[in-house]
Amino acid sequence: MRKAKKIFHPSNRYDLADYDERVRFLIGWPGYRTARNRSGLGYAETQAELGHMQGLFIRWLVTGKFRTHNPIYLFFLAVGGMMYGGIPFLLILHEVFIANKLSYLLLLLLQPGIIFGLLVMVNALLSLFDWKGPTITGE
Repeated sequence: MRKAKKIFHPSNRYDLADYDERVRFLIGWPGYRTARNRSGLGYAETQAELGHMQGLFIRWLVTGKFRTHNPIYLFFLAVGGMMYGGIPFLLILHEVFIANKLSYLLLLLLQPGIIFGLLVMVNALLSLFDWKGPTITGE
């Protein structure tokens, strides 16, 4: 009879708890869900990891480190930034300066969609002009 081959999975060899006993507090970090032979399907851990990655995404946007060299991603970053941030920003600026309605200036500052769109557009421009710089994937 032949012996069944054991299927290799990285979590079978590397256990975070072997190196640090505080690993149980790392919920949300990538790799936590599948450590110690877990299935990775836990709802709370999945949502915590999603929240961690969204926070990291926002941090990269604010610091200008959300870069890519892929032309397709770059195109959609630019179009998405223009749709969410550029066009509404220009429309509200028109109301502020041409129609002299300064109350719209407050609308500019309080719209998270406009801020998010402008950040995406700025990062797309930084990616375009700094083509040789580092990206989020380390290319």
